[in-house]
Amino acid sequence: MEDDSRLDSLKAKLGDQLLIDELSEQLNRTRGLLRRSPDEVAEQALAAGGRDAAVELRITVALSAQSTLAAPDRFPEAHRLAMRALEVLDREGSRDAGAPGLGPLKPLAEPAVEFVADYIVTSYAKNVVNRLRTLYARREAQATPGTPERRDLARARLDLDRIAPGFSGGSPLTPVLAAGASVSALASVFQFLGAVDFGNRRLLATTAAVLFVVFFLLAGILLRGAAVARRRSALTMQGPLAALWETIGNAGDPPRDDSEDFARISIGLTALVWVVGPAVLALFLLL
Repeated sequence: MEDDSRLDSLKAKLGDQLLIDELSEQLNRTRGLLRRSPDEVAEQALAAGGRDAAVELRITVALSAQSTLAAPDRFPEAHRLAMRALEVLDREGSRDAGAPGLGPLKPLAEPAVEFVADYIVTSYAKNVVNRLRTLYARREAQATPGTPERRDLARARLDLDRIAPGFSGGSPLTPVLAAGASVSALASVFQFLGAVDFGNRRLLATTAAVLFVVFFLLAGILLRGAAVARRRSALTMQGPLAALWETIGNAGDPPRDDSEDFARISIGLTALVWVVGPAVLALFLLL
């Protein structure tokens, strides 16, 4: 009886229109959406208030793609440009990073800044290579045997297999390790403070000054290294990767580097320098 009442209610809403007409209209709207770009479909779904709907529509659009590559005639050119960009990034990504604004500490900070920038850039390049290897292999498996698209994808994948050993440095865990090292250093500082004679104000002031300089320098090194890596990675890879992703089609977003994670760690260290440090020092002075 409940099913009958629901059917009667639906018929009342439709009036003279048949249920098959309503279903046909829904199918026509879906076909119209599938002829548009995935981004437009996702934006329309989000505007309607459903993130789940946007994901489902992107999946449907991706599954409905008829070709393995969005622009097969331009893919080889875009691939070659991306390979050239990887070479330039590897050579120039962290070179002469510099450490402006640190005065007499600049000679000490410059090698550290270059090390941080090199680590971020190397990790990013490795991520790009691995992502492309996986993407090319999957699209190659989807391509019809004997077609130009399959041959182009196979050649591109072999290119990446050859260059991959040269991009084996870096690690996606680097930000986590850097944060852990900072926490460990902070714990060592507090352990050291526990052995300080707080009756000696001169020693206490000297210790506070040294710690301030150390954490200030460390925060500056991380931030400068992350900024150099982000700027050069974007300058070198953003355009070529965007062009390559456009020729591939329906491949999500290109890889990003880890510079934001290092910047967050730097901001945390800066907070320790300017907020937590003075507060702890004031507390010890009052004891």
